Amino acid sequence: MAVVAIATLWIAPRLQPPTGTLVVVAAGRSATALPASTLLLRHGGDSWVTAGIISGSVPAAPDQRQLLVVAIPAGTYDAVRLGSDPHPVVLTITAGQVEPLLLGIESGGVAGGAVYAGNDEVNLGLGELAGKFVPMPAFQLYDQAARSINLDSLAGKDVVIAAFHTNCHETCPLYTALFMQLAKHVPPSVTLLEVTTDPKTDDAGVLATYARQIGATWTFGTGTPEQITNFWKPFGLALATGDTHTSTLALVDRHGYVRLVYRGVPKVGSDISPVLVTSLSGTGLHELGSGGDGWGAADVLQALSTIAEPERSFASAGGKVPAFTLMSTDGTKVGLGEYAGKPLVINFWASYCPPCKAEMPLLVSTVTQQSGAQLILVDEGDGRDAARSFLDALGIHQPALLDSDLSVGREFGLSALPMTVFVRSDGTIDRRQVGQLQSGVLAAELSNLVSQ
Repeated sequence: MAVVAIATLWIAPRLQPPTGTLVVVAAGRSATALPASTLLLRHGGDSWVTAGIISGSVPAAPDQRQLLVVAIPAGTYDAVRLGSDPHPVVLTITAGQVEPLLLGIESGGVAGGAVYAGNDEVNLGLGELAGKFVPMPAFQLYDQAARSINLDSLAGKDVVIAAFHTNCHETCPLYTALFMQLAKHVPPSVTLLEVTTDPKTDDAGVLATYARQIGATWTFGTGTPEQITNFWKPFGLALATGDTHTSTLALVDRHGYVRLVYRGVPKVGSDISPVLVTSLSGTGLHELGSGGDGWGAADVLQALSTIAEPERSFASAGGKVPAFTLMSTDGTKVGLGEYAGKPLVINFWASYCPPCKAEMPLLVSTVTQQSGAQLILVDEGDGRDAARSFLDALGIHQPALLDSDLSVGREFGLSALPMTVFVRSDGTIDRRQVGQLQSGVLAAELSNLVSQ
């Protein structure tokens, strides 16, 4: 019996299911508080898994407060519950990876529809709860050549910003490896900027030496401790030393708005220089081999393509609408020629865009039910599954066309999302609307469109 008992104790740990890390953060439309409540995740029908107890003060978005970090069995969860009411969400926990979950708190509980899972969705949620995309606060830093870095010096550029410091031997070299991959592909309109979280060590001279050692062609930023503290505060980062750090990457568009924030460890694969590999600790080597948290250069480049402003606009009022053929979310090919002789409303959108989500139900109900015009929904770069999930979440059953490589958006001169193009029945463009449509404006445009 003793032998059996010992064998059971030795085997049992190996039978535990793999787990990932769930990071729960909270924000509100205004500052509020959350009483102690048990957070549950639904997995497989009516099976609920307890994540933990969360409570405390909750800041107004875009600020956020971390409430819980917990290991959760890997798998897909389709709802969360805080109190009596479940809130649907697609939450995927991957073994060994970090998955953020944002709860929008209101009146002591979760606000309706305010649950977001994944890096991109959490950033979207913060923008929605705050009522807008978040502008990058003013800052003053300097680079490895002691040149000034501020909002003015970056104006007109899309910027990829990563937190790092030269004494980190875990995730920071992986972020630098990611930048090496990005540097091979980003256009001149994109600035790559690694900003230290250890300004006492990383002065301009140290950063210049580091850049030479690794062969970096991009910009490194530093400043006084106060300047660095202020720079990273909006992202929830504090000063760090050694291997104590928070892994963060942000995309800031050329207008100065924070568009995406990635958390965790990037996937860099085998494309990493030997000098960076030798700088990794055992933990860093493990992160490299495990693939980090699953996002990498391809994801960042796709996001940059979506937010980047095209250099030329071919589609203007009075001109002929550009022809195109795209795959739809229902798997069929659709060409613009199929709509010849009809007034059209072509809406360009993406799942990460808060105004797109806000205006979509209005567009669908107004155009399809009242106007006599044909509505065409064109998704910019999300992919079929993401686009369908976005539409399903809004209860919209109309298929969308998938502009996977963003080429159609460029033909129409897409500069920001959402954008709506009104096309007369003769195939000429009546007007382009950049930004979210209000009901009165939409009604007036439709009336003008169908009367021609």
